[in-house]
This record gives sequence, C-alpha cells and structure tokens, in this order.
Amino acid sequence: MKPDDAAIVQAAAEFRSALDAIDDRHWRAVYINRFPRGACGHCSELLALFLLDRFGITADYVSRELYSDAGERETSHAWLEWNGLIIDISGDQFGWPTVIVTRDRSRYDRGIDEQRHPFKMDPSWWSQQCSGIWAAVQPFLSGGNLK
Repeated sequence: MKPDDAAIVQAAAEFRSALDAIDDRHWRAVYINRFPRGACGHCSELLALFLLDRFGITADYVSRELYSDAGERETSHAWLEWNGLIIDISGDQFGWPTVIVTRDRSRYDRGIDEQRHPFKMDPSWWSQQCSGIWAAVQPFLSGGNLK
C-alpha cells in the first residue's frame, strides 16, 4: 500500500532529524562544511533510499537552477518528487522551512535546466559520498538498521 501524504511528512521529518543528530565530521568527510548548505543532493539521495526502504516507493530526484523574481540566478537545488509531492529536507539552507512536503510548486518552478530521474543508487558515488552518512544516521531512525 502506498503511503499517504502524512506518512511522507513524518518520514521526511524523521530522516532530517537523524541527519541533524549526526556529528559534523561525517559531512566534512564529503566536503560539506556547513550542513545543510551544499548538501541538497546528498540529502535527496539519502532520503530517496530511506523512502524506498521504508515504503517501497521510488521517488524522482529533481535538480534545477533557481532564479530570483528579478530573473537572476540564485543557486541550484535538489529535492525529491513522488506522487505529486515535492519532498525537500534541505531548504533551510535558503531560509525556507527545514522539511518541506508540498504540492505547491511555486517555490520550485522558479528555475530552468531541470534534471529529473527516478532514484537509482550509483554504487561508486554512494560509497564515496553517502555510505558514511547513511551508516551514521541509522541509530537515530526508528525501526533499526536499514540496508
């Protein structure tokens, strides 16, 4: 059975709390010195595996160049989308809420050059960039160790 929106909100919040609980050295090991700044891709990949393990769903990994209302490039950002939901656990690097689960696209449609694909773990990238963080969050997640 597919999870409802409330279950996705709860899972996203739980996973972000686990990321907040780990020691910063895990982020520094992958050259992220001020989590969550610059960690949106990592957060999206990690959360995608968590959602796959927890609910058996495959979210889309989405990244986009974001622009201001004046049309100037501000930054790039990555998040997940599944079943019409935007799932973002690193928006606080921009002063947005820490966990965003919404169907409101207004914040996310202010960009161009969208990249989108269903989550599929790249073993080489994962082992270099995410495996240490994944291992570190496990004690902070309900249900014990995942893959």
